[in-house]
Amino acid sequence: MKTLFNVLIFTLFTLNCNAQEANISIKEDSRIEKLMNLYQNESESSENYQIQIFNGSFSTANSKQNNLHSDFPNWETKIKHVDTDYRVRITGIKTALEAERKYIEVRKKYPSAIIITPN
Repeated sequence: MKTLFNVLIFTLFTLNCNAQEANISIKEDSRIEKLMNLYQNESESSENYQIQIFNGSFSTANSKQNNLHSDFPNWETKIKHVDTDYRVRITGIKTALEAERKYIEVRKKYPSAIIITPN
């Protein structure tokens, strides 16, 4: 009898229960969308990986860059001045896979080359 009474009370309570319902409205500042667009444009235009083939004097850096242009004419290169040294780098590499492939090719002619990863 006690069990039947407990089942009856439990059934009445479960029939009377309602699930929770809610409406969520998010009020977003309009500047957030502008910021996201700016971030996406910057990340698409930034250079991610570089391969450095030389670090030293300016005259040697110029000759190394000219040699690099003759060996790999379609690749972008630049000379970067850091402290007292000049660094010759291959730029415009977007992915790690592309950097690794170019690195394998470059190492054949420039064994001291290193991959510069993004910050």
